[in-house]
Amino acid sequence: MKTQFLDILKNQYGSVAIAIALGFLFGQLVLRALFKKLGSFSDRTKLSYSSVLFKSLGKISFLLGIFLAVNLLQILPFDISFDDWFKKMKISLNVFILTYLLAELLVYFYDSYTKSKSGKGTSLYHIIIRILAYITGLVVFTNLIGFELAPVLTALGVGGLAVALALQDTLGNLFAGLHILAAKQLKPGDYIKLDSGEEGYVVDINWRNTEVKTLLENVIIVPNSKISSSISTNYFTLQKNMFFQVTVGVHYDSDLEHVEKVTLETAKELLAEYAPDLKNFEPKVRFFEFGDSSINMKVWLATDLYENQFEMRHEFVKRLHRQFNKEGIVIPFPIRTLHLPDSLKIESNQ
Repeated sequence: MKTQFLDILKNQYGSVAIAIALGFLFGQLVLRALFKKLGSFSDRTKLSYSSVLFKSLGKISFLLGIFLAVNLLQILPFDISFDDWFKKMKISLNVFILTYLLAELLVYFYDSYTKSKSGKGTSLYHIIIRILAYITGLVVFTNLIGFELAPVLTALGVGGLAVALALQDTLGNLFAGLHILAAKQLKPGDYIKLDSGEEGYVVDINWRNTEVKTLLENVIIVPNSKISSSISTNYFTLQKNMFFQVTVGVHYDSDLEHVEKVTLETAKELLAEYAPDLKNFEPKVRFFEFGDSSINMKVWLATDLYENQFEMRHEFVKRLHRQFNKEGIVIPFPIRTLHLPDSLKIESNQ
């Protein structure tokens, strides 16, 4: 039995098969647990770079185990002769592991950069970064093993037209997503309103769809081509401050100077409580028409979060109503004055 096992070890195929099996088990049982512990430690100590590295290594721990086991074969005290395929397998493992780590680190650097600039990265850029990294790894691998890529690329070029026609909708959404991001029309965190009426925060832009989260916590999936071709309003294009107005009517006998003063004081108190960061904004009151029963004005307010406008509008109406009652300012009911000819007599039932 022992002799048969040694014979298997001395055979290049048998030794590689055993090494792969043992390496897989070692990676899954030992290395995965080790990288998980190191990743948790990095999270607690806020070592973000090492945390990404250890978590990425944990996902391919079985490959690392196989890599270590295969490399250990060459230092075993057995006279094993390996063919050229063994060398290529080692190279492929090395290149794939390094390419994978490079892709994950590049995604991390991209997310860190976008977080410092605009808040959050997009899945579409993650996909592009990974594709470019793996293409680079493939080119390096083929050069190391002496494989010619030119014939393969030629064949892909011929078949590319058929693939493009078959994936026309998918490619259309992909390029529409790239156009949206390149033109900086949308980014995660923006609040948009589509021409179909749906509105919400952009959660993510991936290779096919744009995900929009409404204020009711529902997620709307919109194809990128629809976003690109439709008329939509982005409330955060130039600035994240959201301006809104409240319409108020006061009695014709009111002192408009006093009305304006009371309204502005109420608006400033509200802004100081709900939007203290908007120090450069001043609320405005503008009388704009003589209505049927009131002089109407618009009060301009602002908030730094779109969804806050609803609560601010609610609170402003309550506070202004309370202040008007204190100051004796009347908000009139609709009134109609009828002028009847003297010949028309209206009889009462009473």
